[in-house]
Amino acid sequence: MVTIFGSSTCLYCLRCKQLCESMQIEHEYLDVKEREPLLRFLELFPDEDGIPQILWKDEHIGGYAELARKIDEYIINDNGEKYE
Repeated sequence: MVTIFGSSTCLYCLRCKQLCESMQIEHEYLDVKEREPLLRFLELFPDEDGIPQILWKDEHIGGYAELARKIDEYIINDNGEKYE
């Protein structure tokens, strides 16, 4: 499960959501402009001030570039090939 903390005005946040949708990866998109997601964001990422911030299986991996790499790894491993 991927959890994306982002904003509807952030291009990279929307790209993260679109990437998960296109690859049919189960995900949750939380808009930090809303109170509850913002409070959770601040609790989970006290030293981060940028979005998106992403959890992959409850592990903080970073932003868009890290998500793209993680998805590549996931796809390659799913095909039985070794990821390097």
